[in-house]
This record gives sequence, C-alpha cells and structure tokens, in this order.
Amino acid sequence: MALFVQNLFAQEKMQGEEQKSDTIIIEKNRNEIAYKLILEYGLSTGIKHYYYKWKYGEEMRTVYSGLGVSLTAINNIAFNNRFLLGIGGGIEYRSIVIVFPMELSGICFLNFRYYFHKPEKVVIPMLNIAIGGRMGKVFDGVMADNPWHLSETRYGIYSTLGAGFKVKLFSLQGGILFWTKGNNLFGVDAMVKAGLNF
Repeated sequence: MALFVQNLFAQEKMQGEEQKSDTIIIEKNRNEIAYKLILEYGLSTGIKHYYYKWKYGEEMRTVYSGLGVSLTAINNIAFNNRFLLGIGGGIEYRSIVIVFPMELSGICFLNFRYYFHKPEKVVIPMLNIAIGGRMGKVFDGVMADNPWHLSETRYGIYSTLGAGFKVKLFSLQGGILFWTKGNNLFGVDAMVKAGLNF
C-alpha cells in the first residue's frame, strides 16, 4: 500500500513537472521576436468611375466593373506570435472586364496583422490592414491606334482592410480594397486573398 501511494505521488510530480515545462516553452514562444514571410495571391472586383476623353469626340464616359489580380510578398517582424508588422511589395494586373484598358502596376505597402487566438490553436482568426502606393502603366488600346500603346506612368493609393483565418501555413482573408490611379480613376473593390505563411 505504501509503495502504491509512493508511486502515485511520483507520477503526479512528474506530470506537474511536464506541465510546468510545457508552460515555460509556450511562454517563451509568446515572448519571441521572429521573422515571418507571407506570400499572397489576391483577386478583387468592384464598381469604379473612369473618366477619360476618348479618341473620337470629347464625350466623358463612365466605365463600370473590373478585375484585379495581385501577387505580393510581405516581410514581417512578429511579436509574441500574434502581432505582425511588415513591408510588402508585388505586382498587380487590373483590367476593365473583357475590354481594354489593361494596367500592370508595382505596389508597395506597410502591413499590420493581428492573430486573435493563441498560436497553439488550429484555426486562428486574424485582422489585416495595409496602406501604401502603386505605380503603373496602362495599355490603352481602346483610345489609341496601337493596341499595345503604353500611357504615361500613373501613381495612386493602395490600401486594404481584411479579416480571415490561418490554419498552419495557409491563410485566407476577405475584405475591401481601395485604390486610385492618377486623378481620373478610383475603385472600392471586394477582395479575397489566399496566402502561405512561413
């Protein structure tokens, strides 16, 4: 009987030490500052107002609906495995649906991401905010004799607000993309982004 009680106390002591060790490891991970890389592929579409003097006549027209495709890489510093602050860059293709003009842009932005749950959870909700700029050229074939004619370089704003979740390396978010180009084009799009988190 005494031996049984002694063994029972020994097992409880070992379990207590293991739990304490696990707690120390978790706390250590939470207090880490680490580098994180995020690769994201995005799609966006929405209604926009595009004012342009077309080649034939001086009529000002409004064009609706468009499609955007983006590929970005975000370099982050992670605090406590929950707060990520980073600088992102990439390319974006944008077009009026079916017809010209098409645009290819470079984008650069500051990115903030927050994970709501602890890192040891399987599904982790998140909030993501990005704000920066874009620089692009338009293949304005509708307005020119040469269908591959390039316009002058145009600058604008690139900003997103999204929410979603992360499961291990994979993340998915949806939200709003606000962008501008020059002084005659702006858009507020619905967007979805899928990413790999390293």
